[in-house]
Amino acid sequence: MLRSAGLSPVAESTYLTLIRRGGARVAELADRMGLSEARVRRVVALLEREGFVHRTPPPGERIVPVPPELAVEQLIRRRYAELELTREAAHRLAAELRGRTSNRRTEDLIEVVSGRAAVGRAFERVQRSARREVRVLVAPPYAARSPVNATQFDREAAGVVYRAVYDSTALEDPEVAAGVAAHIRAGEQARLAVALPTKLAVADRTLALLPLSWTAAAHHAALLVHPCGLLDALIALFETVWSQATPLTAGGLDRAPESGDISAEDRELLALLVAGFTDEAAGARLGISRRTVVRRVRALMERTNSRSRLQLGWQAHERGWL
Repeated sequence: MLRSAGLSPVAESTYLTLIRRGGARVAELADRMGLSEARVRRVVALLEREGFVHRTPPPGERIVPVPPELAVEQLIRRRYAELELTREAAHRLAAELRGRTSNRRTEDLIEVVSGRAAVGRAFERVQRSARREVRVLVAPPYAARSPVNATQFDREAAGVVYRAVYDSTALEDPEVAAGVAAHIRAGEQARLAVALPTKLAVADRTLALLPLSWTAAAHHAALLVHPCGLLDALIALFETVWSQATPLTAGGLDRAPESGDISAEDRELLALLVAGFTDEAAGARLGISRRTVVRRVRALMERTNSRSRLQLGWQAHERGWL
């Protein structure tokens, strides 16, 4: 009945006995409860401390119960006061933590990871730490084997969303393209961009992996970035690239390339534009005007149902025009 107020079974039983049968001396109460006097004295001390009983003046000291409504009301007030003190302590602790966080040393914000195995474990750590989303930039060079990420499949099964932006060169290698298609079929949201600036993996807003140097065979070094200004900048970088990238579907990767369905002039024009030539520079190289370049590009976009030149470049690669 009163255990939710923090009373032990023996203390509750003792208090209820006093309520039902009236006050008593310690020896008499011990007889009623079938306990030793020493045990009863300890229980009475606890009840007195919690405000459930009081003692009459000696001689003839008796243990008298405090009316339940009064005892419980006093207990509630004390608990509220204790909770308020706890709340104040929590606020002080939080303020202290914020102060420490704002003055954290660089090594607390950024970890340097060296070696292929260590970087691999760091990438695993980033993925395992995500609770909502993993954001990835996949830039060249690519691993020698097909880049199928088994951990990604596990995390997606646990409800973690993956968003990935692939460099357009990812579609040049059949094995790499097959790995990309496998991830998309498993639920990954994928997009394609030209000339990604770096590789990157970000877990929610808590941890990021930024490779510093790598080769096709291995990653040599990387940074693990904890919440700080650099992490915010890396997230902003991803979102900027994502907003400008072209949606990529597994169906598009599976379609057989079309060839022999574009003029040599248009093929050369597309190659120049994908290589980064401006309309004026491409026109000068081909001996045509900028207006002609714009007209031919617009015609190719309509032909491939492309909404942007970036998407046109992807469509051209997909169809085997480049």
